[in-house]
Amino acid sequence: MRVAATARAAAVIAHPHPLYGGTLHNPVVFHTDRELHRRGWTTLRFNFRGVGSSDGFHDEGRGEVADVGAAAAWLRGAAPGVPLVLVGYSFGSRCCAFHALDDRAVAGLVAIGFPVRVWDLSAVADLGRPFGVVQGSRDEFGSPEEIAPLLARMIPPGRLYAIEGAEHLFPGRAPEAAARAAEAAEDVLAAL
Repeated sequence: MRVAATARAAAVIAHPHPLYGGTLHNPVVFHTDRELHRRGWTTLRFNFRGVGSSDGFHDEGRGEVADVGAAAAWLRGAAPGVPLVLVGYSFGSRCCAFHALDDRAVAGLVAIGFPVRVWDLSAVADLGRPFGVVQGSRDEFGSPEEIAPLLARMIPPGRLYAIEGAEHLFPGRAPEAAARAAEAAEDVLAAL
């Protein structure tokens, strides 16, 4: 956790799929955490169940949605009175999205590498809160063109932050992806 001296907002940051090497130390997650904190946000990155020293076992995304909920509840207590935004990368964005659909106290959502080819994420159209997606133009799990119709159906409309030439893992471009995620989070905050 990084605590801002005078927090403007708080963000839970969720990592990519644990069965494919995702941890809280992922470069995109690390840089996103750092960039948001630099902008005055209190941030929390965590490992999903069964990752690193976290208890439990991978639960195919069910328990991991609950992990996001536990992290969000904890961060609300640590940073009371400021908007809470969920930021997830790949599998983490899926888990954040499904938690946000059930938790009206979540102010908004930022997805990095939103994997629309892997999971049915169409329910996000009903989020009803600000939503930003940072997506590489060459993302193997969902192109910006595939995501745009979903964002257009949302109220308020979601916003796309495309990174030209980037793939899903943002090789060599983690700081750039993080800067775009922080920009998306700031836009979510401004829309509240």
